[in-house]
Formats: sequence, C-alpha cells, structure tokens
Amino acid sequence: MTGESTATAVVKPSRRGFLRASVGGVLLASAALPLLDACTPGAPAASGSSASATGTAGGAQPNTSAAGPLPTFVPFAQPGLKPDFRFDDPRYDDGYDNYPQQRLKAVAEAPGTGGTIDVLITNYIQPPMPYEQNSTWQYINKQLNAQIRMNIVASPDYRAKFATVMAGDDLPDIMHIYYGYSLAPNLPAFLKAKCEDLTPYLAGDAIKDYPYLAALPTYAWKNSTAAIDGQLFLVPIQRHLPTFPGNGGYFFAQTEAWNKEIGPGYVPKDGDDFKRVLLALTHPQEGQWGFGYSPGGGAANTVGPFGVAVFAAQLFGGPNIWRLDTGGKLLRDWETDEYKAATGYVRDLMAAGVFPPDVTTIAQSRPQHADGKYAVAIDGYGNSMADLWRRGQPERHFFMLPFFAAESGIHSNALLSKGYISLNALKKAQPERIKELLRVMNYLASPFGSEEDLLLSYGIKDQDYSLDGRGNPVPNQEGLARSAFVPWQYIARRPHVNYQADLPGFAKASYDAQQVIMPIGVEDPTNGYYAPTQFSKGLTADIAINDGLIDIILNRRPFSDYDSLLADWRSAAGDQVRKEYLQAMSA
Repeated sequence: MTGESTATAVVKPSRRGFLRASVGGVLLASAALPLLDACTPGAPAASGSSASATGTAGGAQPNTSAAGPLPTFVPFAQPGLKPDFRFDDPRYDDGYDNYPQQRLKAVAEAPGTGGTIDVLITNYIQPPMPYEQNSTWQYINKQLNAQIRMNIVASPDYRAKFATVMAGDDLPDIMHIYYGYSLAPNLPAFLKAKCEDLTPYLAGDAIKDYPYLAALPTYAWKNSTAAIDGQLFLVPIQRHLPTFPGNGGYFFAQTEAWNKEIGPGYVPKDGDDFKRVLLALTHPQEGQWGFGYSPGGGAANTVGPFGVAVFAAQLFGGPNIWRLDTGGKLLRDWETDEYKAATGYVRDLMAAGVFPPDVTTIAQSRPQHADGKYAVAIDGYGNSMADLWRRGQPERHFFMLPFFAAESGIHSNALLSKGYISLNALKKAQPERIKELLRVMNYLASPFGSEEDLLLSYGIKDQDYSLDGRGNPVPNQEGLARSAFVPWQYIARRPHVNYQADLPGFAKASYDAQQVIMPIGVEDPTNGYYAPTQFSKGLTADIAINDGLIDIILNRRPFSDYDSLLADWRSAAGDQVRKEYLQAMSA
C-alpha cells in the first residue's frame, strides 16, 4: 500500500463529457459484493491453515453538549507500551508489528458476582465450539466470575429473532444490535420502554468507573446514535474511521499486474487515463479483467451499483451518503452532480468492457480479486485489507491506489465510516445489576496487549495457541473454535488496532494509508441523528433507486431515466427523510 498524497491531474473531458460518452454502450457484466465479514475483526490465521418502526415523531438526536449523555473520552495509556506506528489523534489507529511482550494485568478483581448473564447475539464469523465442550469459554467465565451464556443466532435469522425478543417480556441481560437502527423500525420505542437508560452510569465523567469503555473514542458513541432524546441506551463496538466495503472503500490494485503492465508507482492522470489503464489491464483470454465489483443494489450497501459512490467521491469529489452545504441544504449523494457524473463514468467503463461478463451474478469481489480475476477492485482498510492480503499470498499482493481526480480543479474525497459496527443494549434492572454488567463489559474491552485481551482473542497458551519466535500468538484450528469464534468482541471491545503478525508490513501499510485518507476524509453529516422514515420506507426506496441505477449502468435503461428515478425516490421517502434529519439537526 502506498502513502503518496492525493493526485489531482489535468484532464480533457468535462463532467458533461463523461455523461455524454456514457449514453451509448453495450451490455457487459461482472463484479461482486464485499465479504460480509469484511467489517468484522479478522480471525487470526490458524497454524497450518489460511485465514481465509415507528420511533419518535420527527428526528431523535443525541445531545452532544458537555451536560449531555455522551461519555467523556479518556484514552488509556498503558505504561511501557509503545506502538510501532502512532499518530497523536484518536481518529487514527495504532499499529503493531508484533504482539506486545509486556503484559498488563488490566482488571485486578473479577467483575461478576457469580450469577448467570444471558446474551443474545448474532454469529459474525463461524459457530464456536459449544459451551459444554469449550474449556476456554468455561475458563473465561471463571475469570469473569459470571456464567456468560450466549444465544448465538445465525445472521440471516437474527432480525426475526430480535423482533420476537422485543415483543416479549423475558429479555436477555445484554442484547446485540447489528446494523444499528435498521435492525428494527421501532427500536427507539423498545429502548425507551424496556432497556436501561445508561446516562447515570456512563455519561460524562461517570464512565471513568469503567476505564476501558471510556477509551472508546467519542465518534463511536455519537455516530452510532447510542443516545437518543437526551438518554444513552447503547454501548458501541468501535471500528476504524477509514472505511470498509459496504460503507465505501478505496481502489486496490494487484501489485504484480499493475507493475508489469502499467509501471511501479504510476498514478492515473485523470478519469480518461484511468479508463485507459483499466483497458490495458483487461485480458479476457487470460481471465483477467481491469475492474471488478458487485451490482450492490441492497439498501445496506451504500457503495452503490458497481462502486459508484467510491468513483463519485474519489474521482469527482462527491459526498459521503449525504451532504450539508453552507446554506443548510441537505442533499443525498444521488442528488449531486458528482454522483450523476460518476454513474455515467461507470456506465462508460461497463460499455468499454473492463468489467467481466458475469458482473450481475457474482456476489463477492474479494475472492476473485485475490485469485487474479480483477486487476483493480474496491476494498476496505483494516481487516478487509488484511483478508485480501492473506487470500492473495504468496502469488499476489495488493496496494491502495493513490487518490486522483477525474478533472482538473476537482479535489478527491475519501469516504469515512461511522466508526462503529454494532451496539449493545442492557435490559432494565436494579442499579447493582447494571453496574455488574458494565464491569463485565469493561473487562471484555481490556486494552490491546493486556493479559485479558490475549485470553479473549487467542485463548489459553499451549492449548489454543503457541508463540512464534517473535512472541506472537499463533492459534491452532481448535483454538480458534474455542476462543476467536466465541463473540466476546461483539459484547464489548477495545479500540481497533492494526496488528496482523502473519502479514509483514501490514501495520506500516495501514499507517501510510491513514496519512492519505484522513486529511481528505469526509463524513456523513447525518451521523448521530435519527430519521424514523429511513427505517420504515427509506430502505425500500433506496433499493428501488439502486436497482434502477444498475439497469442504467448495464444499458438496460437510458441514462435519461436517472432524473425520474431520483424523483421517485424523493416522493417515496427521500424528502421526508431529509425533513426529519434537518429537524433533528436544528433541535
């Protein structure tokens, strides 16, 4: 991965030129959805294996004032622990080439009181070894002095299961909420009626009783809408701000193909030059295509059809889902000239043949990219990049393309994530019970390099993992099933760090990427605000416009249909969603 700064080069065609060039084209196809687990922490490679509602009226918002419900941010500084790569800004992730050898005992006393704690949670990675046969899980429970029992539900079934739980009165102690408020349209009402208001326990300096939860950066609490209408109900699982597939991503090139055919260090001069490069990298007879990405028509995937949102941001300076201009006007990305120009540009690439012909049927782009089918594809920072690197080795390597613009005078943007992946709510209980649950979550969020983090991530030494010559834990296959696959990290988790000991250079490459991404990173201005219509009618409306844009890019519909698709989205939900967000922002 490169650390070069953004390149904004002079180009010939205008945005209108890109649109005109895209109107005529032939139907070709290809690409793929990012792996679902791209947003999840990557399980370490095993030894000898490859890791391969209704809600409230109007919009509800978090109160971010000093007297509001958000916790004080108190970064944890571990004595004697020095990251190999660090930037003094909580928006940047620390990086480690090797696991720290100086082990901190993070929690002096067991946090539990000996009782049972029931957890409802989804299965992000693979099913773990069942509790009854899982000696590591049993050992961790002893360290917690609590019987943690998890109802681990398969991801496709979790939404229905959560709805059933919401409708009843026999709630588990901790309830996991993935994909935020899209999990259930009436989630705010449920939180207020049946879940604990954590404001007295965690707001402001109160969180200092739980120092490892206090180390979660403020953006994770705010952007996840952990607080609504002045009350804090949710604890986020933080993720890095450089984005991952499903929320954005960046262009990643296959190093060997790029260096051989384009030249080491070459940065496309503009949009036309990028098209030329992709055509040069397209060799159908050899099974290699210049670019690969999925249709991406689902509402949960904000990258848009064939990665249009990334093209819009990086080549045309487009927004991150929404844009709030200086006059207070709120625009969805589809409503901007930049996104429309990017749609025309991707349509032109499709007609030119740089996508493979199976573009409409491939569900995941990363395996094909790692296997050499695509010379360039969209992927994410962090664990997503680690998975791509690991899948490609030893034949192929990958680097993030430096940013460049479609035209002279355009400044590229880098899309940023919301800084979280999921949340957890606690059912209403007596204060001492809530404090116990928070102490357990504080333990689970123990800092990187601590004895507790090592145990939760890798299990028991010599049973679940061994140490390599540099002191890095190397798990075995059964160890993964006993430790890493048990979803401790989705109940509570320390801040993300870049550490992949089996991938030399990964921490440095991630550090370099942050230096490029963060200075030009753009956030979604609606982060931290709640618009109920988005989770009732909005998701369906989003799918409809995405599906229509897919047809435009594939030349199944004329480009002139773009405006009518946009009008349909506005009338179906878009204008009401906009109104609710603006109400929330002005409250």
